This record gives sequence, structure tokens and C-alpha cells, in this order.
Amino acid sequence: MDSSLCSLFSSQSVFIRLEKYENEFETMRHLFELPPKLQRYCEDTSLQWIKLLEQNEDTEFSLKDDSERLEESQELRKQGNIFFNAKNNRNILGACRLYNDAIFAALDCKGCEEIALGFANRAMALQAFGYYGQAYDDCVCALKMGYPTAMRHKIIMRQAYCSVKLNDAEALKRHLLELEGMSLNDSFQKQFKEFQESLQKLEGADEKESPKVEQEETKSTRDSQEIIDTGTDLGRIMKAKKFIPKDQLIFRERAPAFTPVGDGRRICHQCAITGFIPYPCFNCRGRVVYCSLKCQNEHENIHRYECAGYRFQLFANAGIAHLALRTILDDGLFTIVDELKSKTTDAEIWQSLTKGGDIYENSLKLYAESLRMISNLDIMTIMDIKWFALISYLLVVYLKHYTKFFDELKEHNSKCNWELLVGTLILRHVGQLISNAHMLTTIISKPLYFTKTEFYLLNDRIWLKPGHLKRGYLHTFSNYEDVAAINLPYLSICNHSCVQSFQPKFSGRYISTFALRDLRPGDEITNCYDLDYRKVKREARQQRLKSTYNFDCKCENCSQPNEDADFNQYHRYRCDNKDCREIFIPIIPQRRSLNWWQNTDEGSVNDITIFCTKCGCEQRLDWYHEIKGLLDKVRQSGTRRRLYQIFKSLENTFIGLNDVRVYVALKFCAEWFKLPYFGVPLHDQDYTELIDMTKYLLACTKHQSSVNSIEYVAEMIYLWDMAAMGKYKLTATEKEETLFALSIISDQTKEIFLNYYNDYIKKDDI
Repeated sequence: MDSSLCSLFSSQSVFIRLEKYENEFETMRHLFELPPKLQRYCEDTSLQWIKLLEQNEDTEFSLKDDSERLEESQELRKQGNIFFNAKNNRNILGACRLYNDAIFAALDCKGCEEIALGFANRAMALQAFGYYGQAYDDCVCALKMGYPTAMRHKIIMRQAYCSVKLNDAEALKRHLLELEGMSLNDSFQKQFKEFQESLQKLEGADEKESPKVEQEETKSTRDSQEIIDTGTDLGRIMKAKKFIPKDQLIFRERAPAFTPVGDGRRICHQCAITGFIPYPCFNCRGRVVYCSLKCQNEHENIHRYECAGYRFQLFANAGIAHLALRTILDDGLFTIVDELKSKTTDAEIWQSLTKGGDIYENSLKLYAESLRMISNLDIMTIMDIKWFALISYLLVVYLKHYTKFFDELKEHNSKCNWELLVGTLILRHVGQLISNAHMLTTIISKPLYFTKTEFYLLNDRIWLKPGHLKRGYLHTFSNYEDVAAINLPYLSICNHSCVQSFQPKFSGRYISTFALRDLRPGDEITNCYDLDYRKVKREARQQRLKSTYNFDCKCENCSQPNEDADFNQYHRYRCDNKDCREIFIPIIPQRRSLNWWQNTDEGSVNDITIFCTKCGCEQRLDWYHEIKGLLDKVRQSGTRRRLYQIFKSLENTFIGLNDVRVYVALKFCAEWFKLPYFGVPLHDQDYTELIDMTKYLLACTKHQSSVNSIEYVAEMIYLWDMAAMGKYKLTATEKEETLFALSIISDQTKEIFLNYYNDYIKKDDI
């Protein structure tokens, strides 16, 4: 947390006379019912902190004035034109990337047409590459941002062309009407007539049923589950109501709210997909982006309350409270506000939103699902509760002074103190989401080492055409990351177990859960809140669960006598003392985990010592230090041959499916696939060794995480790349298994993978 924010909360917390925690409403009343002078102090100091944050952001941003930004934007656009118009080696996506950078460079400049020109040029490049929907949206942006009137016909011609490609007769007819009143040269007149002919064909064609966008119904997938309130500390639990076979869908849920993690430009703020051409908000310096104008328009009702905060990066300091706010804004408070019109007091409204209240118990209200989530506030320290109350209060002050949020609420009910109620709701959702928020983890293409763009659809090195990668570039999708914190109230009903019942699939803001084993009627459906029993020792799991979720796990694994047996099978070492050579499971006092090769907050790798538990001898780990010394020299074939020898020798030191060998194999695969980008060709021996290492990786991951896991997909792509390059032929079993693995990745990424399979690998079946 920012040090200045800590100082602010320290000064304000003394006014919260909270002896014991009762509920969120009573906690926030301590702030909102202070004497007027103290109320003004708290509000003024909060507002001063926000304004200082705004001032600091504006000052930092103004280090480069508008003229510099415009000059940078113009130069980027000129470079883009060179790429696009090159007679030899024309680079359409490279041009598109530069046009994109030109747009972002000019975003905050007032009264200039540079942004419009950037969109117009990007539309030209997108159209040329085949991104017709995005090109059409870019044309809309160019016109909206003041594209020169004298050249307006060029943009409309481009829109008409995209309309033809998109088979959109209505849009084409509209643009032809616009063009009729314009002066067009001979070339444009010819194209105009072609568009008229295209319109006749579109209108004369057999009317096809418009493709229906499948609305993922969440409630229709809940007929196999039963929610039971135990009346104990367990609270609500979810059980199988009927037999659910392994790999079958258990339920699907649309997240009512999510917030980006890290760089907010990696994800569309409306639909949560990660691979897209960005459409930025012009008012918050492009810190919020969308995959289309449709998503941008749909998100407007939420973003208008957040735009100012994003502009000066308020939410970077809000943490989980930002997701709590989103839970109120996105299909939240405004969906129930009319039902609150009849309430005359704050307490009466709050009662309706808590257990037993009419809104809380209403199964038809989506927001009620979030209201019913279990909160951890009652088991937190008073100091933690105070600080969460103050961050909730800070967001209320922001909404009051930077938005019309409270004015709009008062139009529905002017009798209550909406500031108190909204602060109370934020605090409630903070307490719930501390323990119930999930991370949206997805495969995401990583930028190549010489490519600056974070928008991977604009990476000219890897794409053949939209949705189709060039041969040998699937490995750019070997990365998976947390991209959003997400509220999933239905999933949150599932209690924790270190032996998880399902494998989750994230696709945008939808999650689908698939049974990891047969579930019989009465079996509890559980979710693993952290790493499971095969990846972390029981003691370490217990510590993490206790510190984060405040409970002691008593699941089926944690309750058995030899609870670490499944974990230990991946950590069997053979003592390197020639007089011992016994197999042992290491004990590393400095680490809760046995992943000693990673630098963590528990210390550096250099501080680790490993002793044989049978003879007591310290393990030398000479192989590890040699690998570290050689990895900087892998461009040399002799170095790679030595590393292969070391990897093979580890079979004798690390027994069977072993996490240490997995780490080394992953490291080698990642490093080897970089080499061609630096002009270092891989030899047949390299591919032979890579194939063996990849097969070892997949065998371990299949055993430890299952085939339909994101880890398995991230590793199998190396094998697919080598198959696509003709260096390996997949067996029928491998094809079946790797294709099945795709069931766990987002629909958007799955389409790219299937295109790759069909373009380069499927032909082996013939």
C-alpha cells in the first residue's frame, strides 16, 4: 500500500471507536455519524489525498507536452506508412502496430486530428490483413475523432468495403446512401458501382438465419447440484444431486464483476478476452481498453463511474476494494434500487440486503448471489476491519466528488443516506471477496524478444492471417498468467478441499467447471483455493490457508495419516554420497515448499542447503551450478550437448516423475525455442532432445495436474510446434490426448490452436 495512503488511514483510524465487530453497517456508521467537524476532517483529508494523486499523475504525464506527443504520433504514423507501402517485404501488421502506437501516443492531446488519422490508417492496415470488423470500428472512431471532411469519403468507402466482407447489407446500404451525395473520382465511382452490385447480391441471396449468439445460461447448468446450508461453521456447501461422470460439465457461471490484474490493457474491460485490437477510452489515457466499440458502449454505464479514477490510477491503490466496487456497479445496486423505493430508513434498506431480507432471499436477483457470499470480516482483527472500512470510505469520497453516482441513486430514493449504504456495501463485498475472489488465469501470448507490443494480434512475426499462426510459432502461447480478479458467487459456495472436484475453464468472463472424477449423488463438490495436495506439502498448505482464509483444512487428504505421500512422489532424490546412494525425500528448513530452485520471499537459492535424510550428507548440486553457468552460452551447439548430458544424468539423481527435472526441462525448452529468433538454427539432435524433454514434461503434468489442465496445454505446444515443422509425428493417442486438453482453454484461444492443428498437423492423418 502507498505510504501516503497508510499515513492517511493512520490519522483517520483514531476516530473509529470500534471495540468489537458487529456488522458492516454498524462499522461504517462510526465514520458517517461522527460529529460534523470530524466528518469534514475525514472527508477533506480523503479528498486531499485523491487530489494529490491526481496532481502527481497529471504532473508526471505533462513531462511530455502535447507538441512532443503529436510529433511522436506523427513519426510513428510515418513509419507505419513506410511499412505498409513497401514494395518489397510489405509488413501490414508491423504497420498496424505502429499506427496503434501512434493512436496511444496522441490520446491525451486536445483538439487535434492526429488520433483520427491514426485510426484511419490503422483501419486501412486492418482491412488489408483481413480484420474487417475491427477495421470498420476504426473507421467509426476516425470519423468520431474529426477526420478531415475533405477526405471523409475515403473512410466511408472503407466502411462499405468492410460491410461487404462482413455480409452486412444494412450497413452497406447506409454507406452507399452517404456516398451518393459525395464527389467521387473515377476509381471510387467504379468501386461504388461494385458495392451496389454487392448490395443486390446480399439482398437477393436466400435469407439466412442470423447466427445466434449463444447466451450461456448459468441456471440451466445447475440442475445437477444441490446447495445445502449446514448450519455449522461450514456454512453453505454444494453437493452432487445426481451422477456426474468424469469430464462432464458440472456448472457454468458468468462472473458478475471482474477487475484487471497488472497491466489493465491486456484484457477487454467488458468481456474479459485477452487477444484483441484495442479500443481505448480517450479520457483516461488509454488505461482502459476494449476489444470492440460494442464492448465499449456496453461498458459505458460502469466506466463513467471509474474513468476519472483510472485516469489518475486510484484503483491501483484500492486492491480488492476495486473488485468490491465493481460488484456494486456491474449488474449490482442499480438492478435492485427500484425495489428499495418503499424503504424509508437506512437500517430498513440494509435489513433487506442481509440474511432474511427480501432482496437477500430473492433467488431471481443476480446481485443477491453476491450479497449471500460468506464474509471473513467477523474473524479479522479490529485493525484490519478499520482499514477496510477506510478504503471503502475513500471510494465513497471519490464517487461523491468525481461522479454523479449518488445523484442518480437519490433519484430512486431520496430518503436514505446513500453514501453510508454504498460504503457499507463496499465493505461487505471486501470481506466476502478477501476469501471468495478468484483469479482469472488464461493462456496469453507473450511478446517476442524484439517486439514491443503487448497486443499479440498485432505481432507481424507470428500471424499468417487472422486466427492462423505461421508454422512454428505456437510456442508463443506457452505462457499463462492471472489477468483479472473475478467475483464468482456461485462457485464460492464450493468449500475448499486440497483434492479438487473439478477443473475450471475460463473463457472471457465465463467459467465452466468439469468433473475431475466421477461424482456420485451426495458427493460434495469442492474447490481447491490454493495449490493442491500434489503440489505443496500439507504443512505449507495449512499455513497458506490459515493466513489467507482463516481456517484449518480437514479435507480427505489432510486427514489421512501419510498426507504428503502424493506430494513426495515428485521429490525423490538419490543421495550423491557414493557410500550411501539411498533414495530420500529432502527436508529444507528454509522453505515451506521443496521448490528450492526458485528465488522467493523465503530467501535466495544461494542460501539453500539440502541434506540426505538417510546419511546426513550435504548434496553438492554441482549439476545445478553448471547449468546456471552454461545457460548464457546456449547459442553454442557444444554447450547444448553438454546440457543434454546433464539432463540425462539427472535420471540417476531425481527418481521417476520429478519436479526438479520438470523445472530443468521447461527451462531448456523455453531457452531453445528462443534461439531461431537470434539466427541460431537448431539441429536434428536439438529436436531429438527437445522431443524427449517435452514428452517427459507431459508425462509429469498429466500425472500431477491431469491432461485437461492449463499447465499441460502450455507444455504440449512445444510438441505441436515440432510436429508442425516436420520434426516429429504425433501418435494417434497423442493427437487424441492433446486435442482433448484444449477443452480447458478459452474459446478464443482454442480456435487459434485448432486452426494450427488443421493447418499443419492434421495432414499427417492422410
